[in-house]
Amino acid sequence: MLEIKSKINNIKRINGFILKTIKIIWNSSRLSFIATLLITFINGVILPINMIISKYLIDSVISTLSNKNMPKYRNEVFMWLFIEFSVTILSYLINRINTYFSDIQIKALNNHIAQLLIRKANELDLSYFENNDFYNKIEKANNQSAYSTMAIVNSLNEIVKNFSTLIGSIVIVIQLNPLMLMLCMLTSIPMFFINIKFSKMKYDIYSNRIEKTRFAEYLQKIMLNYNSIKEIKLNRLGLYFEKLILSTYRKNLDKDKAVGKKQLMSLSVTDLLSTIISYIYKFYVIFVTLSRGLTIGSMNMYISALTNVDSSIKNTLSNVSELYSNNLYIENLFYILDLQPIINDSPNPVLFKSIINDCIEFKNISFKYPKSNKYVLKNISFKIKANQTCAVVGLNGCGKTTLIKLLTRLYDPTEGEILIDGVNIKDYSLASLYKYVNVVFQDFMKYPFTVRENIGFGDIENVNNINSIEAAARKSNAYDFIQNLDKKFDTKLEKLWSNGVELSLGQWQKLAISRAFMSDSAILILDEPTASVDAQSEYEIFNNFKELVGNRTSILISHRFSTVKMADLIIVLEDGKLVENGTHHSLILKKGLYYKLYTMQAEAYLDDTAEETESLIKNVN
Repeated sequence: MLEIKSKINNIKRINGFILKTIKIIWNSSRLSFIATLLITFINGVILPINMIISKYLIDSVISTLSNKNMPKYRNEVFMWLFIEFSVTILSYLINRINTYFSDIQIKALNNHIAQLLIRKANELDLSYFENNDFYNKIEKANNQSAYSTMAIVNSLNEIVKNFSTLIGSIVIVIQLNPLMLMLCMLTSIPMFFINIKFSKMKYDIYSNRIEKTRFAEYLQKIMLNYNSIKEIKLNRLGLYFEKLILSTYRKNLDKDKAVGKKQLMSLSVTDLLSTIISYIYKFYVIFVTLSRGLTIGSMNMYISALTNVDSSIKNTLSNVSELYSNNLYIENLFYILDLQPIINDSPNPVLFKSIINDCIEFKNISFKYPKSNKYVLKNISFKIKANQTCAVVGLNGCGKTTLIKLLTRLYDPTEGEILIDGVNIKDYSLASLYKYVNVVFQDFMKYPFTVRENIGFGDIENVNNINSIEAAARKSNAYDFIQNLDKKFDTKLEKLWSNGVELSLGQWQKLAISRAFMSDSAILILDEPTASVDAQSEYEIFNNFKELVGNRTSILISHRFSTVKMADLIIVLEDGKLVENGTHHSLILKKGLYYKLYTMQAEAYLDDTAEETESLIKNVN
């Protein structure tokens, strides 16, 4: 009973997906959708019409021969031949028009699905993208949705065509013997359930191996990537990665072969039964022709009609099973499209301003990531006054970057609240918050665009404002190296593209810092901003930091204590807790964790310098 109920629910769910799919197809190209359905229906009707024309053509030829080629009968032959010719020309024309509309529909559908996925990805929170299960589903949706949706379009069109052919053929067969219709169903129904069974089996295999396949495809991608090939070659990783990739692909192929063999055995039995039955009804038609004196044209028409009834039923059921199969894959698309962002605007959002007037306050903030019981931040409270520079320091994994994710509302706190000028950060509109908060992440983006666009993306409204772009480049010390490029600010970046130029990591980081200086943001956040830049550029950036930042309230995360000394406020984190805060001078006097980390770094630097000096003296002597 439960199994039957489960199957009924499954059918209802699939029907729901089919309706959703039709809606997507309709929205992508309404004219093409209507045109292909109409043309497909006409195409299906043409086949039974051709059978009737063929009957009269054959019978008129035989009548002409029987009546010594009399003009009356001969003219009838030419008439039916002309009718058949006209229908054939019409059929060719309709097929060409159908091909045209189908091509448009495929391209429009691909564009529409890409648009839906891109918009949804832009709408969803960061938490989704840090979830492995989401990545598996979006990979399925991205890889299979356009193909599966188009396959559904084709299946629906084929169902319409086969149904119209079936109706026309049934009208002909009923005149001979309605029981023949039952005979046609004997092999079609078993074949339908076999196809359904193996479609589900193939989908389950695909789902179970998606992550391993995604990993193999990722390895294959980095082996073909300019940025990774150097290290792979020097570390002789090519053969090792090749074995991992091919091992996954071989296992996939072996499973596919095993399922294919089972399906082959099952369908071979139904094919044999189908062939036997087709000859049974051919024998029956010939028997009726001989016993009742049917014309040769009638015999040919009935055999063709029975063949078409059989093939139309088989094809219709096959198309239905394909609908089921493709809906298993399209399910991932609808799963993604049905997801809703967790972080949204409040009912009456407040516009975030371009300047902080009072302070940023973290009030009893605790946070744990979704689906985790471990707190990354625990009961943290502090204030950053307007126009101050705050540095956040601590060992790796202490929660520094998580703090930034909360301030930028990529996540909301589990407990506590963040106030900006006394207003809860949740009450500000997301669009205005993102506009006036600029961040340079440690894992900054390398956009495959021009230098100008790479900087201009920091303020999308001014992406073509070359004066602002040049000013931002000067602030980050990027201007000089840009002037040495062949096309300067119009130089295309990344070797993957035609005429693309590859920059050093330090140069890329300077562009990322330039992006942050593009707009007059209220808050500037720099996460290890100079980890890859040269010492001179780092010195110049931080020596003029207050001037570069201007009226912005800034937050700096860095492991280099030489760069955080100038901060107005230094926050020290340990295991997700705020253990110290104050100025550099006050924290040194406390001789706590900050003092320990600072002196360790200073001593390491002095030791290295002393060793190098001693070595140089020895070499000189």
